[in-house]
Amino acid sequence: MNSQHIPLLVDVESLHRKAAVRGIDLPAVIWDDVCPSTNDELAALVRGQSTLTDFPTDRTRLIASSDGIDLAEVPGQFCVYGTDHQNAGHGRLGRTWTVPAGRSLTFSILLEPGAVFDSWGWVPLIAGEAVRAAIAEAGVPAVLKWPNDVLTKDGKKLCGILARVEPLPAGPRIVLGVGINTRLHREDLPRESASSIAIEKDTDGSEVAHEDLLISILSTLIPAYRKLVEYDDDDFSRSTVGNEVRANMVTLGTQVRVERPDGSNLHGCATGLDAGGDLIIDNDIRVSAGDVHHLRPAGHVTGPQSLGTEAGGCR
Repeated sequence: MNSQHIPLLVDVESLHRKAAVRGIDLPAVIWDDVCPSTNDELAALVRGQSTLTDFPTDRTRLIASSDGIDLAEVPGQFCVYGTDHQNAGHGRLGRTWTVPAGRSLTFSILLEPGAVFDSWGWVPLIAGEAVRAAIAEAGVPAVLKWPNDVLTKDGKKLCGILARVEPLPAGPRIVLGVGINTRLHREDLPRESASSIAIEKDTDGSEVAHEDLLISILSTLIPAYRKLVEYDDDDFSRSTVGNEVRANMVTLGTQVRVERPDGSNLHGCATGLDAGGDLIIDNDIRVSAGDVHHLRPAGHVTGPQSLGTEAGGCR
């Protein structure tokens, strides 16, 4: 179970070793050739509805774990669950998300922020910045869209991020899911507003190394998350990581329409991020949830936006 005998997009043993070299302890890396949803699978493990000793018969699963880890117990913080083919994934607001097998990097990671954690809004933002940086490292310039998308510079979606909270007696857990379009061809795209690393690089995608992309993401995400948890009552938006998020968020300085969960719409200029990661509209209104639509092409933010001051670009 802990040895890799068949080729999957990610070699679990190799990823586990590379993470350790970078000072990142991944208690377990689980990789399935196919599964409905990595978020659902990891959440079931967290809730104790299944364990890693319950070896599935409907898929190929490989696991690499740290010494002393009991696979019968609930996975610990930074456990990674990925798949070559997610066939019933979740998008925001109950949408479904799926792509052809082997053409995306799809994984979830478990976070244990502690009972007093109140910076939930920053989790998808720092994850987005980690993904953006990794995609840029792979040769595709990218930007962030609040709250959970990574786009090409011309506004096509490359990645979606979904964080869900699992309330447990021992404290809340965050199951953070990431889906990146890596090797998708144009005929694979779910809509014209999407793209992939392969399309942007004008290649067949075979050179996109999923393992390298994932270790790059984890090497940025985990240190940033640790800083977020340690920030306590300080304003994380003014941290180095917060500045990086704002500097690369194309939503800021743009006229937007926000579809709120209650069905109402809010129009205005996205002028900043507050201490909790909420979007500030017109220097006054805080938005914690909703679908954001850029009303006209957004110019890339050239520098960090300051709280309480209008972001450049809105007219």
